Amino acid sequence: MKKVFLTIMLLGALTLNMQAQEVFNEVVKIAKANAEDQSKSLETRKVATFQMDALSYMAMKVRDEVLADTVNVDNLNENIKFLNEQSLAMFKFVTFYIQSCAKAKKTKDRELILAKFKKASLDNPYFNDTDKEITLAYFDRSDYATQFSLDTNWLKALEQVGYKEPN
Repeated sequence: MKKVFLTIMLLGALTLNMQAQEVFNEVVKIAKANAEDQSKSLETRKVATFQMDALSYMAMKVRDEVLADTVNVDNLNENIKFLNEQSLAMFKFVTFYIQSCAKAKKTKDRELILAKFKKASLDNPYFNDTDKEITLAYFDRSDYATQFSLDTNWLKALEQVGYKEPN
């Protein structure tokens, strides 16, 4: 009976918070559309694939934390807030990186920008995941522009690279 009650509470909380996940869902929608759009360049689709993997990784880690924890509505709200904030920050981080590279005139400048963003990604883990095969799947992949760790606190990484909100 206790399990049934907790399940009903969890489903109710999820229903109440569906709108709260709008940011995460919108970022997923944008990344998925870009990843699947054959009219987009290969580079655009690869960036979107990275974004999809980063979003999936975050959602998986949050799901694992929820399943390992007792069902707590406040914790659930925090997890949804986390997904929204981190997904938006990841989207901004990647966009800022691409814009910074596009402004760079020399290859050496683009390499320095990549190094700066990679370092920010690596310096700011969120989950401290020891499975480096997953978290660093993109890290030294020269065939991907987005060579960042999946285990990143994107808010802190965004701050580290000097991102400022446009006016």
